[in-house]
Amino acid sequence: MGQFHAGLLGWPVSHSFSPLIHSSFLHHFRIQGTYELFPVQRSELSGLLIQLTGRKFTGLNVTVPHKKSVMGICDSLSPEAESAGAVNTLVFEPGNLKGCNTDIAGFLSMIHGLHAPFYVLGTGGAAGALSVALKGSDVVFMARGSGIPKVNRPDRATVVNATPLGWKDEDVFPFSIPPGWSFVDLNYNPHWKWRNNLQSCVITGEKMLVEQAAESFRLWTGYTPGKELKARVLERIREKLHED
Repeated sequence: MGQFHAGLLGWPVSHSFSPLIHSSFLHHFRIQGTYELFPVQRSELSGLLIQLTGRKFTGLNVTVPHKKSVMGICDSLSPEAESAGAVNTLVFEPGNLKGCNTDIAGFLSMIHGLHAPFYVLGTGGAAGALSVALKGSDVVFMARGSGIPKVNRPDRATVVNATPLGWKDEDVFPFSIPPGWSFVDLNYNPHWKWRNNLQSCVITGEKMLVEQAAESFRLWTGYTPGKELKARVLERIREKLHED
């Protein structure tokens, strides 16, 4: 392959571990390249993509708040992105900007052994990916003003945070988690006080981050990061989270 150039589009992006992840993948496969952060607001999105196309980029990851809006800029969409109504990975092909969604595979890696029904809080791009990943499961999607019904509650279930709640340490989730239920947070701020006080089984989003990045890397390069490589990267991220 030619020179590798990739990066992350979003607002904000300074907290992201994506450069660490992709630098590790590049080093492992002995590929020369760069991975950059692009903090970009909605009004600047189209112009930046035109610039990057001229710089012969390999691909881009996309995070909040652009996962839905970037769809309209793509020349084509993968079946997963079309089903999810959201794009988190752009692949620059000759004459074609392709939108893909690797969040679906990333989320599925997080939820082995967890119990349905799934109560998903969120209506954005991440929730769109979850709607595909959880197709065929018992799942309820909720907006922030919603709550879990108090009658006929199952003994075990899973609540998923697919919103930006939790990136600020003082954020408060809009409803309590019933005893015996699990809580899956797609974010990974280790200092979120509300989540850290939960007595439930808690799973945070750094594993999903690594898994979706590995799938993006495969789409861009044809190289598939293996389990051992992903485990090493995940361990490094968790070390850095505890260093902060």
